[in-house]
Amino acid sequence: MEFSITRLEQAAKILAEEIKEQLAEKQGINEMEQIMRELVKEAAGLGIQQAIEQGEERYARKEVGCRCGEKARFVSKREAVLWTVFGKVGYKRRYYLCAECHQGQSPLDQEYGIVPGQVTQALSSLLGVLGVEVAFEEASQLAERFLLFRVSDNTVRKQTEGYGNAQAQAEKEWIEKAEDEKSLQVRERSLEYRSGRIYASMDGVHVPLRHEWRELKTLCWYKVEKIGMSTPKKHHGQAVGEQNHLHAKNMKYYCDIAEAEQFGRLLWATGIQNNVDTYDEIVFVSDGAAWIWRLVEKYFPQAVQIVDWYHASQYLTPIAEAAFGADTSQAKEWLTRAKTDLWEGRIQEVILACRTFLRHVHARPFVEKTITYYTNNEKRMDYARFRQQGYLIGSGTIESACKQIAAARLKCSGARWTLAGVIATAKARAAWLSKTWDILKPIYLNLSTST
Repeated sequence: MEFSITRLEQAAKILAEEIKEQLAEKQGINEMEQIMRELVKEAAGLGIQQAIEQGEERYARKEVGCRCGEKARFVSKREAVLWTVFGKVGYKRRYYLCAECHQGQSPLDQEYGIVPGQVTQALSSLLGVLGVEVAFEEASQLAERFLLFRVSDNTVRKQTEGYGNAQAQAEKEWIEKAEDEKSLQVRERSLEYRSGRIYASMDGVHVPLRHEWRELKTLCWYKVEKIGMSTPKKHHGQAVGEQNHLHAKNMKYYCDIAEAEQFGRLLWATGIQNNVDTYDEIVFVSDGAAWIWRLVEKYFPQAVQIVDWYHASQYLTPIAEAAFGADTSQAKEWLTRAKTDLWEGRIQEVILACRTFLRHVHARPFVEKTITYYTNNEKRMDYARFRQQGYLIGSGTIESACKQIAAARLKCSGARWTLAGVIATAKARAAWLSKTWDILKPIYLNLSTST
């Protein structure tokens, strides 16, 4: 965007003169900067007002077309208010009324995409970003600090949820297309296949509503790249539990409070949206939750399935502590051997090692739980083969997603959400973290102008 240097210099000179008058005797850069911020805000607001009203010349006529097919006649110039990043802007524009359908309109508002009394898209986006980062009350305080005018926490909430609703609308449209046979056929003819792997992970985390806690199911599609030589921890010469040379990138997060089957539709639709079926391999890395693997089998049956190493290994610690005592040398030695066997994919040996404690009163409940988990997921725990073939075997990406979306924002101290509010805020934050925020702007605008 280019500006006239001459006009900018003229405006700067006027601002400098105004600062000089305002400063009186005391002159310092801090005072200059604060006064300049106030001046720029006020001047920009007046500039927007004048720019809007100058557009009135295009509508200086007695009649304009109405949606009903008749003519709307000029009534008068009416005042309206618009909230911008420079504060409240008042302006006048021509107002027309149709005698047939009694619908009024202001062509200037329609031309400029103005919704009188509401915030502009730029301000809405800024407030929405603040709202996904911190509690609405704190976001209101930050907005005032940055913008030099007061914005209520309810306004911040409305804009944040608006972006979340825009994300929900986008997801709804994806689901419809992903379940429409004709759309899939058209898509199939234009696909470009690519080499490499695409990963996905799913998990659930509980969030506080006003009268209960509900599970927010979360999904992440991502890629994995090598970033250098691994420097793992070692046990008996074997690298156990570290894959420092693999790094997740290009994360796309999606979430909802829904039953597993409904969430499966989102899984499928986001997969299609991200063209995951064009890659050589789809790889799922998640914990052993049954609902996760049911959805994977249903929608992506050819995918490589890996149970997260960290979840699997954590089942061994309670057994060692119950059998030998926490922090004892015997517990540490047994745990090291068991984890090494697990790391090498020797699942049956680990199960046998656990079985030796079935008669131990305190260890038995943990043993039974572990054996069931390992037996049900044995094929997904062939860690030696997975590592040899270069797969990431940890689901830290989705663990991080749950922390960033739920723990960092939705579980703020004292937070108690409505169901609609928590879903919208979660979806908005997921979009921000996915770096798809700006894609939502036109969808948000359509939703806000249609309500």
